[in-house]
Formats: sequence, C-alpha cells, structure tokens
Amino acid sequence: MTVSDTSTVDLKMLEARLADARAALAEETVRADALNRIAAAIGAGGALEQVVQTVVDGGVELTGAAFGAFFYTDQIGEDEALSLYTLSGAPRSAFDHFPMVRKTAIFAPTFNGEGILRSDDITRDPRYGHSAPYHGMPHGHLPVRSYLGVPVVSRSGKVLGALLFGHPEPGRFSERLEHLMAGVGAQAAVAIENVRLHQAARQEVEERRLAAERQRMLLNELNHRVKNTLASVQSIARQSLINADNVEGFRDAFEARLMALSQTHNLLTAENWQGASLHDIFAAELRPHGGGRQGGGPRFTLEGDRNLRLNPKAAVALGMAIHELATNALKYGALSTPSGHVALSSRLEGQEADRHLVIEWVESGGPSVSKPVRRGFGSRLLERGLAGELAGRVQLDYDPSGVSCRMELPLQDLESSE
Repeated sequence: MTVSDTSTVDLKMLEARLADARAALAEETVRADALNRIAAAIGAGGALEQVVQTVVDGGVELTGAAFGAFFYTDQIGEDEALSLYTLSGAPRSAFDHFPMVRKTAIFAPTFNGEGILRSDDITRDPRYGHSAPYHGMPHGHLPVRSYLGVPVVSRSGKVLGALLFGHPEPGRFSERLEHLMAGVGAQAAVAIENVRLHQAARQEVEERRLAAERQRMLLNELNHRVKNTLASVQSIARQSLINADNVEGFRDAFEARLMALSQTHNLLTAENWQGASLHDIFAAELRPHGGGRQGGGPRFTLEGDRNLRLNPKAAVALGMAIHELATNALKYGALSTPSGHVALSSRLEGQEADRHLVIEWVESGGPSVSKPVRRGFGSRLLERGLAGELAGRVQLDYDPSGVSCRMELPLQDLESSE
C-alpha cells in the first residue's frame, strides 16, 4: 500500500468517526432539549395532565421509543388497577377497547416500585404470556418488542404510577438509558407531587374563601332573622294589647303567641333554617290541644295529599295562622266543648304557574257561631297577614254550625329552594 492509499484510508476513517460524532452530538442535543422541556414543565407547574404529557413526550424522544404512556395506580375497592393517564406516539383510541392494565408478572416489578425493567424483546422474557385471558398481547394491541418500564415513586416511597415505553423492533433501548430514565421517573414524581401540592394549596385557599363567604352570609342572615323576629314580636305584643280586656288577658295571649312563634322556629332550626314540613307545622300547633298524633287524634281530622316543604317565611306565617285558628276554637268554637271537632285538610290545585295550596279549617260540634262584632288579632292576621306575606287569599265563614277558613296560597311563594 502506498503512502497515498494510507492517507486515503485514514481520511475515510476520520470522516466516519466525524459522522459518528455528529450523529452522537445530534442525539445528545435531542436528549438535552427533551430534558430541558421536562425540567421547564416541572418548574412552570400548571395542569397535571399537561405536565405529565410533557414528561411522556420527552421520554419518547430520549429513548427513541415509538410510543410511551403514563399509567397511574388506581384503587378500586380492595383491588388495584392501572389506569392510562396520558399517551404519546399513538392515539388514545388505541387503548379504548382494552381492559385496564393489571399487575401481571411483567408489570408487577415496575408498579411495585422495585426498579426499571428493560427488555430487548419482551416477548422472549420468561415472565411473558402466562396471564389469562390473553397470555400475551391482546389482538390489536400496539406492537411491542423493545420494552422499558420506569417506576414513578414519590419521595415518601409511594408508587404513583409508571412510565412505559415500547418499540416494535427489538434491541432499541440501551443499558445507558436506564440511568437517564431513572432520573426522568424521579422528575415525573416531583412534577406530580408539586402539581398536587399546588392544587391542594389552591383548594385550601378556595375553601377558606368560601368559609369566609358562608360566615358573612350567615351573619347577614342572622341579622335579618333577628330583625324579622323582633318585628314579629313587636306586632304580636301590639295586637295582643289592643285586643286584651285586662293585663292578665294580654299576658296569656302574648305568651301563647310567642310559644307558637317559638315552635315554628324550633322546626326551622332543626332543618338549619332551610325549610319546614307543612305537616310538622300542623302537628306542632295542634299538639297542645291533643291534635299532634297521626291522623289528628280524637278532636282533629288531618288530611293532605302532599307534605310540602315550606320556606322559613311561609312556615312562620302558616304556623301563626293555625295557632290563631286553634286558639279561637279553644275559646269560642269547637274545641271549647267536649263534642267539638276540627277537620284540617290541605291539597294542591291548579296547573303550572297557577298552582296553589288550599288549606281548609272546618269546625263542627261546638256552640252556635255568630259573626263577631269587632275583628280580633286572629282574623286580621289571617285575612291581611297571609295576603301580605304570601300573596294569598283567605275566606273566613262564621256559619252557625261552626267556623270555617279557606286559605289559597300560591305554591311559588311557599316552597323551599332546597
């Protein structure tokens, strides 16, 4: 061989080495870019799916895999399942018709956090193909020969999931990649934990804001209720005084009406002031007269086709109305004699927007009734109070056989919003 030939051979070897160095540099540049994107995504935070997707996309570039995925550990009852979180290099529909991944002999080391599993040809691994019902890859599964499984383990040692990479050709993942991908798995764990910590912090801030808002609303509502209650007590006191013949009469009437108001408040308090049952209001007001039992008891007949849940305003107004009817019946009507009886019924009438509740109070068996010379507090509360508070209509009838009262109340002004 001449000197010229030797120089030519050396030049070709040098060019080959230079080409290899350039290819290696290009490969390292790709890997460096992928690592930088992963680090930037972790540093920036953001939505968990976006961060994990960046990690999986970067892992595909780093390994040269055809596709990659992140599966997370999902607890379903007493069993653990592995659910697909994000996928790179293939459409998500590629997994849609397959069941959830299980901890088979191939997947168990990765999802138990034992370490990285790398195989030049997973189909030749002695642990492959022993699990029913497929005994290998299901029909239609993405083709996998080269396989790399990287556990994603938190700093506390909890396995969060696994990064899985595959390629249809054998021998595509080198041993050198194991160390690199171990770092990517650790970065993925940090990313997931950081995003979850940020989410937990934001949730805590939001919960505190909502708690402060609820406290403000509760204070405003309490202030509103106290004012309304004081106004009701003031009205009861004034009307009881106007209609009283003496101090003792005023005291008895005032205390009885306060107790009626208190009974309705007790019902509302038991339900956090969200509403009260119509039937419970009837029972509470009639119980002092022996009418709080199922069906009403011997002195009462209670009938109703629907037990409405009334809003606080309607509950208080109806509670006071039934109290006044019962008090009047005890003093002058059916409940003033042993043979007297009261029938109290409720039903819904009308359609759609015109739907309304009809309540009827009918007395019988008591002394003969005549229309009173002057209007008392009870009649004013019924005729004016319910009309003003609930946009209702009230008809009082003083038939000699017994007092009757018919109340028609728009449903939209009665029902609780809860």
